[in-house]
Amino acid sequence: MESKALTNKIKILSKNLIKPSISFPTSKNEHHPKNYKLSFFDQFACQIHVPCVLLYPLKYSMFSFTKNSIIHEQLEQSLSKLLTHVYTAAGRFAVDGQSIDCHDEGVLYIKAKVECKLDNFLKDAQKDIDLAMHFCPKIDRDASNLSTTPLVVVQVTEFDCGGLALSVSTKHAVIDGFTALKFVYEWSKVSKTGIISDKDCFTYDDLGTIFPARDNHLSKIVKSPRDNDHEFVETISRKFVIYESAISRLREIVGVACFKPSRVELVIALFWRSLINVSQRKNNGCLRPSLLIVPMNLRDKINFPKYKNSFGNFAIEVPVKFIPGETRMELQDIVQLLRDVIQKTSISFAKASDDIIFSSAAKFHEEIKEWKKNEQVDVCMASSLCRFPINELDFGWGKPCLTTFGLRRRDMFWLYDTECGTGIVVQADLKQGYMNMFQCDQGVLTFTCQ
Repeated sequence: MESKALTNKIKILSKNLIKPSISFPTSKNEHHPKNYKLSFFDQFACQIHVPCVLLYPLKYSMFSFTKNSIIHEQLEQSLSKLLTHVYTAAGRFAVDGQSIDCHDEGVLYIKAKVECKLDNFLKDAQKDIDLAMHFCPKIDRDASNLSTTPLVVVQVTEFDCGGLALSVSTKHAVIDGFTALKFVYEWSKVSKTGIISDKDCFTYDDLGTIFPARDNHLSKIVKSPRDNDHEFVETISRKFVIYESAISRLREIVGVACFKPSRVELVIALFWRSLINVSQRKNNGCLRPSLLIVPMNLRDKINFPKYKNSFGNFAIEVPVKFIPGETRMELQDIVQLLRDVIQKTSISFAKASDDIIFSSAAKFHEEIKEWKKNEQVDVCMASSLCRFPINELDFGWGKPCLTTFGLRRRDMFWLYDTECGTGIVVQADLKQGYMNMFQCDQGVLTFTCQ
């Protein structure tokens, strides 16, 4: 199925706002403040909506004309219940851009239908996972509309003869990857059981007070030269699976004596090295510097238990720099480079003061911005979602049969667990000219399956 043909087959049926089942203010939710102050972690995040798409193979008998309205009702009611406790997700940016007004404006819920059978779509998606991006909601990206744009947008698309695509798009300037995935996970539990088992699924420690934004930065978003919408390079996606046996072989080959590399370190190093190899071939044998950006969730790094389930952005982007002549191209050297930078960062943040955390995060931000300015540097990102309950997102009709993430706007590796939990799936978003060569790289061919 061609991309354009699928677009023409999708019809929007309705749009409405889902609000918390208990509106603010009431005596039952006195903890619900009117305003949520943003932090300096939020100020470093991009002003974009980031989507994830989940496909579910509902049987026709389950998703008939009489059943589909029940399922929508189930999704809407469970979302409304969750928003009572995750109230910030139903808010809007304040006019000053420094905080979120929490007046229960709601999450935008879009119903859609596609003239296509899920089985047929899945066959096509095996060859072109990017087809699933057509089920993402269309978001108004005009920065001047921040105060009216929902922070969370949901689109539920029904297939002919059963099955649905559930897409959740979240505003990155307020919601990081941990918050987004946990939000979807908590929603799935409420949808399946009808009750909220954990009313404190998120904590609102007001990171904006503990780590306040600096220099009015939120209202003056500073973008690097490669962060403008019109300069993003369009990429395509492919999925690769690295099973436990391949990870064990990788660990044996690396053979680092002083530490045991984690499976995430091994896989990121393998894919980054392969991408560096591709860049070398594309540039007539010239080995170029490469910047790998690794998002680090600070919730399990900073020694404060109350931050464990903090809502919002509580992560930093760590720059890992490959410089020809300083680091060899052997896999063990790439693994060692990655380990050294990530471990050093993790240790330094563990007991750092608020000011040191800010200065370190700001330093990383500036380093990344400077490297991005250099057209002689290759830039990519690797985000690990391993240990997140992605395969457990069951809204009451089973687990997803297909999952995809992101906007396809940069060279990116998304890592998440295989269903058995011992292997890793990698969604690689790369420029098309690079992808064709990347799939044929010896390291990728040796250790992965597609």
